[in-house]
Amino acid sequence: MKVRKIVAAMAAMSMLAAFSAQTASAAGAVTLAAEKVNVEAGSDFELKINIGGLPDTGLSVLEFAVKYDSSKITINSIDAGTAASTGVDAAEVLEGVTAFSVQSPAAGTYTVTYSTGKSDKQYCISKEGDFAVIKGSVPAGTAAGEYAVELVAIDRETTQGSGTKNTEIVAGYIDANDVGTKYEVTATAGAVIVGDGETDPTPTQGGDVLYGDCDVDGDVDIMDVIAINKAILGSYTLSPQGKINADVDLNQVIDTTDALNILKNVVKLVELPVKS
Repeated sequence: MKVRKIVAAMAAMSMLAAFSAQTASAAGAVTLAAEKVNVEAGSDFELKINIGGLPDTGLSVLEFAVKYDSSKITINSIDAGTAASTGVDAAEVLEGVTAFSVQSPAAGTYTVTYSTGKSDKQYCISKEGDFAVIKGSVPAGTAAGEYAVELVAIDRETTQGSGTKNTEIVAGYIDANDVGTKYEVTATAGAVIVGDGETDPTPTQGGDVLYGDCDVDGDVDIMDVIAINKAILGSYTLSPQGKINADVDLNQVIDTTDALNILKNVVKLVELPVKS
């Protein structure tokens, strides 16, 4: 039974590729978003790929590729994050096979897959947050700049021998009766931002502040909500400008009230800054 289920899981991506895409929920598609991280040339970096918008069942199948400029940045490993650490490998035993799998078929490309034949929610991707953690480095002498880390469809046929090129990041759920549902995926690229070694400019204090833009990427979105919450928990450091942007209630303290107000702004409930 275990072998049958695992074989079914390994065929899941091609099986799902034949289904018509369905909306994951009323709130929208499954989201994948890579972080933007700042690093100096000659240093190591860690960049997380976060997942959200999950259906109630969770996902038993997910596959995508990570594309980057290998002449500018080096990726040493991509490890399972909290959301991908489901414990399924202990329950679904087959030597040499793991639910979370990473391969590097070519320079500048990694493929990342999660696939299980189990339909139990506890073994599916059901927790939002960091799905994968990229660990890498920037070679000494790399020029300052922003180098994209893209999340894209895996370059393969939709099904073996079909002759049809896959153009989608595949995400889905296969139930106990082997009935599959495929979900749309919205992917947001991240970046490794290589500094020039100079001192950060003085943060903007006046009218150019973009309140809510905690990661200082020019937009206020769910990634800013993630950034401020991680900063509150102590697992992420906001830049000087990011700290100014994050204080959306203008009380000189960055806390959960700011995080909540940024979330409300993302869903169009409040304008920022929030003035008492």
